[in-house]
Amino acid sequence: MKKKILFFIIVSLFFCMPTVLLADYDAYINDNYVNIRKSATTSSTSLYKVNKNTEIKVVDKKLISGSGCSSKWYKITYKGTTGYVCSRYVSFKSTTFSGINVIDYTARVNANNVTVRKDKTTKSDALATLTLGANVEILSSHEASNSGCSTNIWYKISYYNNKIGYMCSKYVTKKSDITSTNEEYAQVLREEGFPDSYIPYLTYLHNKYPNWTFKAKNTNSNFADAVDAEEGINYMQTTNNNYRISTVPAEGSTWFRVNEGVIAFYMDPRNWLTKERIFMFEKLDYADSYEDMYLDLVKALFGDGTLGADTYTVPMCTYGKQYRVSPLHIGSRIRLEVGKNGSHSTDGGSFTYKGKTYSGYYNFFNIGAYPQTIDGVEYSAITMGLVKAKSNGWNTVEKAIEGGVKFLANGYITKGQGTLYYQKFNVSPDSEPYSTKYLHQYMTNIQAPATEGNQNYNSYKSSGILSNPFIFEIPVYNNMPAYTSLPASGDGDNTLKSLSVTGFSIEPTFDKDVLNYEVNVPAGTNTVTIVANANSSKATISGAGEVEITEDTTVITITVKAEVGDEKKYVITILRSTTTNGDNGNSEVPGNGGNTDPGEGGNTTPTTPEVTYKSVAQILKDSGIDVSNKTITNIKYNVKASTVLNKLTKNGASSVVLKNKSNTVIKDSTLIGTGSTVTITSGNETVTYTFAIKGDISGDGKITMVDLLQVLKHIKNDKKLSGVYLSSADTSLDNKVTMVDLLKILKHIKGDKKL
Repeated sequence: MKKKILFFIIVSLFFCMPTVLLADYDAYINDNYVNIRKSATTSSTSLYKVNKNTEIKVVDKKLISGSGCSSKWYKITYKGTTGYVCSRYVSFKSTTFSGINVIDYTARVNANNVTVRKDKTTKSDALATLTLGANVEILSSHEASNSGCSTNIWYKISYYNNKIGYMCSKYVTKKSDITSTNEEYAQVLREEGFPDSYIPYLTYLHNKYPNWTFKAKNTNSNFADAVDAEEGINYMQTTNNNYRISTVPAEGSTWFRVNEGVIAFYMDPRNWLTKERIFMFEKLDYADSYEDMYLDLVKALFGDGTLGADTYTVPMCTYGKQYRVSPLHIGSRIRLEVGKNGSHSTDGGSFTYKGKTYSGYYNFFNIGAYPQTIDGVEYSAITMGLVKAKSNGWNTVEKAIEGGVKFLANGYITKGQGTLYYQKFNVSPDSEPYSTKYLHQYMTNIQAPATEGNQNYNSYKSSGILSNPFIFEIPVYNNMPAYTSLPASGDGDNTLKSLSVTGFSIEPTFDKDVLNYEVNVPAGTNTVTIVANANSSKATISGAGEVEITEDTTVITITVKAEVGDEKKYVITILRSTTTNGDNGNSEVPGNGGNTDPGEGGNTTPTTPEVTYKSVAQILKDSGIDVSNKTITNIKYNVKASTVLNKLTKNGASSVVLKNKSNTVIKDSTLIGTGSTVTITSGNETVTYTFAIKGDISGDGKITMVDLLQVLKHIKNDKKLSGVYLSSADTSLDNKVTMVDLLKILKHIKGDKKL
């Protein structure tokens, strides 16, 4: 037992450490036949030769000088061994949690749109309105009767960068009040598959409701990748600029797309492991082991209400079993829609539609029930729901309940999305035979699972059945941060308004969403001046100004730090020419006026020095151009032909010929697109390579709706892609082309997140 306690203490201390202490970065090899070497030089012993997508850990993102790799080296670990890899062959996974607030909390707001007051009464001035899940710090507690607070207790709180105010204690939950320890039960949860960061919350719930069962479900997704895939398709009613990605509404006038920090918070299952919210994870499919209990549970749900009679509850159980939907969920949905006594939607009463009166129809789930104006006549939601019932032939209680249950089942529950969470965030591996991850999500409201789960809790609580057995399937992600919180308050703008290098042009043209640039400078350049201006006056910039150039390839990072502390890094690679004369970077043969000694009388023929040519492979490496199977893979969209031509000639190419996919020579400001080719000559060696530009499937060097449609046709098997065009469609770099790639291109086109 002492060993178990010691183990738990060590684990607890680990999770209490600041996240900045997590040194390793998840990464992978982005090419084939890459060497992991013993030291940072190509002459060092090769420890392993690995292929594309091999997973590694980068010990530190600091680049290490060495030899044989112009882009410098990363120190990495692989299979428990430390080694070095040329940095151009390393790509980082989306597990660094950029844009995600990974700090811990002591207390949180447990309801939506809760007012912070200037004093301890609801009659006091409102200072702010906080959303569900906002972090607060309780500074002190104050009793105040007749103050409008049902608990008569007000908390003095710190919120939004140390602003001070008062909030009724009813709306604040302390973390210490919803967590508990029990090493014996913790081991049960570990064996079930829960990470330790879930365990304190589930232990508390187990102590309170010992009949509840918690099932861990591995999504087989990296947490940051899942958050990234959900970006742009989740909305919230908010005016908080730290939560939304644009001030332009996404829907109506009050719904805005939320940023990655908000998505991460609402997707993190650990934030919802409370008795009020956990019902977003309630399994909604039929459990055979509960068959004997279902009727009593459903009756208890309606209590003394009209719908508690056998006429209604027996069909709920019968059709729940037939369509594999939990009768308890069926009853809960019906109670939410029409109450425990039913409504005009369920009493078979009369209604008038288009001048005719009908009766004897039922709609227990209010399917299709929303108000409409038809031919100038306004019809209520209930009337339209009954019109829907008539069209479906629901002229008995049993037919109406069966139709509603079938609707629930066929839409989501029997398709692998059997919880409210999965219906909002489609990350369940069980849904993959029926739909693509991150699609087929019936709600855009990111708060919907928390809100509807709370409604179920309240329904079960009022029915007195919370102590009965419930099964909860709770998602677990790979590479989760220790914590997630809503974005910090303050100015979150960490973008640049402008970026330039004095006296030189940068490629591509500056765009605040593009983070990587290149600048070509002549031989002998020892310094450059970086001029960077932040978009927000509250942001700070580091890395700009005069920078020393000590190598032919110098990487300069400009860091923009927002007021809230979030950082964005813009990278400029300075490429210094290695030659001072000659058109192609090779030494020009000198004549008699050069440095040769003509001999006595000046009649001796000068000696022509031997010219040494680089290999084409070396020219590509020195130019920072990655190649796999004669395909160039790391040139982005909107790159001009002149940029690549200049880069290659400055690094030693004798001749460079660029052609588009139609085999027409291109140059100057013409964009390089997928299917374009480059033929490089150095000495007697000539090699041709083809470009695959991520996101550019049409081959015009841009990313537009044309590219989106071509990916869609590929996915639907209408017109399959192949070769470099298939490669360019794989924007997620997982060697597949799926709806995830389609979403990434769509986000780029909409401006939500650039490729």
